[in-house]
Amino acid sequence: MINKKIPTAAEVVSTFLIEQAKDEDLDPDTVRTVAKLRDEGKLTKTNLLRQLEALREATTDDPATEGSDND
Repeated sequence: MINKKIPTAAEVVSTFLIEQAKDEDLDPDTVRTVAKLRDEGKLTKTNLLRQLEALREATTDDPATEGSDND
């Protein structure tokens, strides 16, 4: 019988976040936010949704993006 170590859920999530951080197509602030919540032990649906909403609001409140609509 081969003794193969089965990764824990925490290891799987950590590996996933590390891989996502390398993906240049993803928003780096979003990936950092998810990783931070995970590191702090606060990665829950509610916390994630709140943090993503805060990021979205920060992005839409950014003066550099205001007036960029080509109306």
